[in-house]
Amino acid sequence: MVSAHLGILFVAAIFAGGMNALAGGGTFFSFPALMALGVPAILSNATNAVCVAPGHALAAFVYKRELSRSPRRVIMCTIAASLGAIIGAWLLTVTNEKTFKILVPWLLLVATLMFAFGPLVQRWTKQLAKDNRKVVSADPNVVGNSPRSWLGYALASIYGGYFGAGQGIVLMTIVTLSGIEDLQEANAIKNAVAAIVSSIAVIILAFKGLILWNYGVLMVIGAILGGYLGGRFAKRLSKRALRYFVLATASCLTAVYFWTTYAH
Repeated sequence: MVSAHLGILFVAAIFAGGMNALAGGGTFFSFPALMALGVPAILSNATNAVCVAPGHALAAFVYKRELSRSPRRVIMCTIAASLGAIIGAWLLTVTNEKTFKILVPWLLLVATLMFAFGPLVQRWTKQLAKDNRKVVSADPNVVGNSPRSWLGYALASIYGGYFGAGQGIVLMTIVTLSGIEDLQEANAIKNAVAAIVSSIAVIILAFKGLILWNYGVLMVIGAILGGYLGGRFAKRLSKRALRYFVLATASCLTAVYFWTTYAH
């Protein structure tokens, strides 16, 4: 039975890593897999944070050249995100299991809606940022580095530290609204912030003893393998089809969790 559980989690982590590399939405596979095996909701959420953290860190490392162009912006944005992540992770540690289990369907619904409408919102926010821009600066340390941007990163990171599913979409929206137009720079900032948020969340949750390391380490290996395979097959697979697959899975899971939580 234990071997079967480990096998299920490993496969789920491979799917999670692969989907994060290809289309996003990996948490829709790894988090429900933990809960389906009877792991309490808060422990499932905390252990899942371990599963996704290396992917964020690797993604940020890939963009190290883009990040080096604007060190002051990166520092200020990650400081703001760090504060938000600390608050979010702390909130999770003081939430009781019964309350969090009730929140799970709503958190999944929010993540599903963000995944579904994320590209549309990002296009809208990009146009909004262009329309409202008053002064164009050539200094990358200035663009997207303001108190309003810091507040956005902090608020998004509270959510990321608490639950995390869909935080990449939220962060990309904040990056776009801040006025960063270059796609590579935007992805670099998003991945750097996500790496900081997930790392801080893992540290705090580990300190509180909420992470099941026997599952977490295995899922990290699976997620890394999935990310590698996703990168290898990225050009052969349709991202649109993958998005529809993730969205269908997320919608079904959200409906199931609403049913099991509120139908009796």
